[in-house]
This record gives sequence, structure tokens and C-alpha cells, in this order.
Amino acid sequence: MERNILLAIIASALVTALMRVVPVLLLSRFRMPPSVQQWLSFIPAAIMAAIITAELLGKPAMTTSGISISLLAAAIATLVGILSRSLFATVLAGMVAFTGLSYLLA
Repeated sequence: MERNILLAIIASALVTALMRVVPVLLLSRFRMPPSVQQWLSFIPAAIMAAIITAELLGKPAMTTSGISISLLAAAIATLVGILSRSLFATVLAGMVAFTGLSYLLA
């Protein structure tokens, strides 16, 4: 039984890795036009916006008094993003803010 679970985990990891690596390897061999490269540069921001919107509109973390912890953490992350212009700092600030606010307000 445990061996089957381990094999399933390894197979899942292999399939996931292949799904991420193969397109990058194939596309790295082609030279894309500048217009396509510019269009592709917007994808990370669009994905980030979709993830944040889903969290804020779907089931946001709320305190017992009805304050949205998710919205407060998103506001803090937005402020850090505007000031730092760094995706890493923005994500880190959002995670720290959400964790800290959850601990303090919940």
C-alpha cells in the first residue's frame, strides 16, 4: 500500500515537471516576434491579479467582527508593491501581513 502511494507521488511529480519543462524547452528554440514577446510579458501580472481577485471575492478570511483580513493584507501588499516595485517584496509583504493579521485579529 505504501509503495503504491509513493509511486503515485513520484508519477504525479514527474508529470507536473514535464508539463512545465517541455513547453519552455520547445519555445526556447524559436525566436518570437517582439509583439508576441511584449504580449507574453503581461501574463505574470494577469495571473497574479486573477489569484488575488479569486481570494478577495471567493472566500476571504474574515474576523469575527466582519473585517476582511484578506483585503487588509492585499492593501498592505499593494502599498509595498508600489513603493518597492519588487514582486518578491510584494508577495512576501502580503504573506507576512496575512499571517500577522490572522494571528492578531482572529
